[in-house]
Amino acid sequence: MGKIKRFLIQGTFFYHINNRISKTFKGMRKGIDNGIALAMRKAVYSKGDIQNNKIFVMTFENSYTCNPKYIVEELLKRNEDLDIVWAIPVKKNKFKYNFPRGVRTVDRGTMEMFEEQASAKIWIDNALNCVWFGLPKKKGQVYFNTWHGSMGIKRLSGNYMWRRRAAKCNKLTDYCITNSGFEEDVFRKEFWPDVRFLKYGHARNDLFFDEERIAQAKANVLAKYGLEEDKKIMLYAPTFRDDGRGGFFNLDFEEIRLSLEQKFGGSWVVIVRLHFKDRIKAGQIQFNENIINGGGYPDMQELMAATDIGMTDYSSWAYDFILTRRPMFLYCPDLSYYEGGRGFYYPIETTPFPISKDQDEMLDQIKSYNNEEYLAKVEDFLKDKGCYEEGKAAVRSADAILKIIKGEEI
Repeated sequence: MGKIKRFLIQGTFFYHINNRISKTFKGMRKGIDNGIALAMRKAVYSKGDIQNNKIFVMTFENSYTCNPKYIVEELLKRNEDLDIVWAIPVKKNKFKYNFPRGVRTVDRGTMEMFEEQASAKIWIDNALNCVWFGLPKKKGQVYFNTWHGSMGIKRLSGNYMWRRRAAKCNKLTDYCITNSGFEEDVFRKEFWPDVRFLKYGHARNDLFFDEERIAQAKANVLAKYGLEEDKKIMLYAPTFRDDGRGGFFNLDFEEIRLSLEQKFGGSWVVIVRLHFKDRIKAGQIQFNENIINGGGYPDMQELMAATDIGMTDYSSWAYDFILTRRPMFLYCPDLSYYEGGRGFYYPIETTPFPISKDQDEMLDQIKSYNNEEYLAKVEDFLKDKGCYEEGKAAVRSADAILKIIKGEEI
């Protein structure tokens, strides 16, 4: 009976009897399983005790990263009596190794995960994870959403089911942590018209305001890839394409590397970090001691902190990296196609970043780069977007969470 209950809650009942049913019914199995699972979760988890010191965390990357990571690190510094549980992929043991002492892990989508989430006082999320499985949120539970972008240009998008979950996220979210007036406007329109914003900044960006932490991040990256202390780094990290198309990373990285050395001096390497949805395409790139595959580095923020010059296309990390005031270049060979598809919240030409559509244009942009002009554009951009990052987001977020746990107002 215990196994049957587990399979019903997890949405895998008919999956486990797959071999005993007709081919026609197999095609209907997933929908039936999901429907039963939603009903079971509502019946089982709508009531029950809430553990006041328990914090449940999920990220769309399924790993210890992004804003939730840095909030949790700050919470651990407080030495409070907290039970922090983080959901990770089933049987992906490698994800467990990056978690610090003081954080338990639970397999995502399992009955154990639902029990942890259902009994947690605080939910922390950086996407739509906490509503993805349709688990009911009880009175007394508090849901924080940090999202995973910063003043990003590309429009948020998803299919019909994604939009339904976004609407549910609005109903269940108590607080959304933001970093700019622009982000507030986007979130009101896309997700959270009825949710209170906490204008703290993004915890993952606090790193860029601390020179000591920046130096440590640089040392970590250099050590990871066996690079000398004086080595300079360009990080190229494009976003994914909704239709799965590639070809946007077919650059001559060696030519770009040599161009950087000629323009800026010093010895350079290019670290290429494909989006996790595109990591399978890394085999199309010729890596060597100067062109490095950065897909395995666990923390994108550390990579950014160690980076001297950035290059991307439409990815939101450019709008984190802008806080460093270091050069960022955009390589957009499919600009018209992307703009006509996913689309932008504002014209890409209004960003401070030099834009190229092919290799030759990229080399010209590097050659003609003017730092004084670039910095002036950066300040204008941040002012226009109403950015209020100050490097204190993790502290403020942790303060708010602990106040709620202690029954105080925020």
